[in-house]
Amino acid sequence: MTAKPNVLLLVFDTLRADAVDDADGPFDVSTPAFDEVAARGTTFENAFAVGPWTPPSHGALFSGRYPSETGFDGAWPTMPADVPLLAEWFRDAGYRTYGIPGPAKMGSATGLDRGFDEYYEVYEEVAERPSLAYLKQLLADADIRRDFVRTATEGNDYYTEIKFDRLRQWLGGHDRSTPFFAMANLTTVHAPYDPPRPYKREATPELSRPRFGLFEELADEPGTFDDDAVDSARLFEVAAGGNSTSTALRYHDDPSWIPERELEVIRSWYGASLRYLDDRLHAFLDWFERVGLDENTVVVLTSDHGELFGEHELLYHGNFLYDELTKVPIVLAGPGIPSGERRPDLASHIDLFATLCDVCGLDAPSTAGSSLFESGERDAVFTAEAPSSLADEPAAEEVSAETLGAFECGRKSIRTEDYRFERRSDGTEVLYELPDEAVVEDPDDAIVAPLRERLVDVLGSAFDEREDAADADYSEGVERNLRQLGYLD
Repeated sequence: MTAKPNVLLLVFDTLRADAVDDADGPFDVSTPAFDEVAARGTTFENAFAVGPWTPPSHGALFSGRYPSETGFDGAWPTMPADVPLLAEWFRDAGYRTYGIPGPAKMGSATGLDRGFDEYYEVYEEVAERPSLAYLKQLLADADIRRDFVRTATEGNDYYTEIKFDRLRQWLGGHDRSTPFFAMANLTTVHAPYDPPRPYKREATPELSRPRFGLFEELADEPGTFDDDAVDSARLFEVAAGGNSTSTALRYHDDPSWIPERELEVIRSWYGASLRYLDDRLHAFLDWFERVGLDENTVVVLTSDHGELFGEHELLYHGNFLYDELTKVPIVLAGPGIPSGERRPDLASHIDLFATLCDVCGLDAPSTAGSSLFESGERDAVFTAEAPSSLADEPAAEEVSAETLGAFECGRKSIRTEDYRFERRSDGTEVLYELPDEAVVEDPDDAIVAPLRERLVDVLGSAFDEREDAADADYSEGVERNLRQLGYLD
């Protein structure tokens, strides 16, 4: 066995902190696998990403630096070559490294693959179905055959299990005299909110689905929903997440467009997706323990951002910095980490680079964070979202100028235990009082001034507009992935 501990970093894309931390929260989901890791490790109850969507969040998670420092922001950024990344740092310290990205927005084209000996990009590796290329893969690859059978009988699981299969194969063949650093992002709870059978049906018995999952996918036939209070076409459209920005614009402009009953159904499907994810996590961790890999491995469970289901009259993620979007689970378990501990102090993804170096006995590079186990408690976390142009969105001409401006506005925020202060690219500032993020109408400058000063000191005062995803050059696999996740029309 290697003296240095291994690292297994699992990122559950779009997983809200209150979905796993709050039994009385909005999703009513039990997550025994997640809870099991938490019971033998340390949970950070007030942990935050640095941004509300994939690119800035993963850039900061992998580098320990804010997007304002690295420039890694926008829909299709590139990480500068001189910024040390987690996998690169661990590889240079003698670790073998393996990565499985989730959305293509954290794929090899962005430079976040740097340092991984292998980077399994499933959207590039698995051909579109149906196609001749996919048929050839069915004949040659047992993992793809198993995925096909799951899809045909139970419905699409959006590569959840095939990623766990690939992770098992790499870890199972790993030389245990050398430590490993492995990362996987799973998009199971990312839109479309469409878990396999029986999870979705159990969540909503009113749903009738086609008999075979494969027909449901290939014929684009999601089924019917037997409830007079529900517009089935709209329900399935919103749950699918296609053209998500325009959907979010329309809903924010007129929240009556989607009634609360339909939002309840969508929340329940998100919760059902989490139940499926937790079951697959349990099966993986059971295998991980059986083969003895748990004995010397630091396991990290986190997400890159949350999701909105009507809160603040908003849907999906991106554009805004509310807690539902930026608060994330962070759980660490393994050698040297206190077990059964719940830490209420503030924590940030920025701190994970230094934290993992600390618990693995490695010197860390200079980052914007510090080890969560060695440093004093944080008294503030920082988040940001770059300005954007949404003029090409189908809904841009339908909604009010106020709504469009709110979505296009850049934001920088500092959050303490009592307040969240936000500066915007249109020159406005807002102070929110926690925990409910109620707007303080006439804020005391004695509160605002020091928050503003710290915010500018950490994130700067400039707002650089993020790159438009439509301007990027995509491979066929990347384009298919982005359309499936609702990032392209």
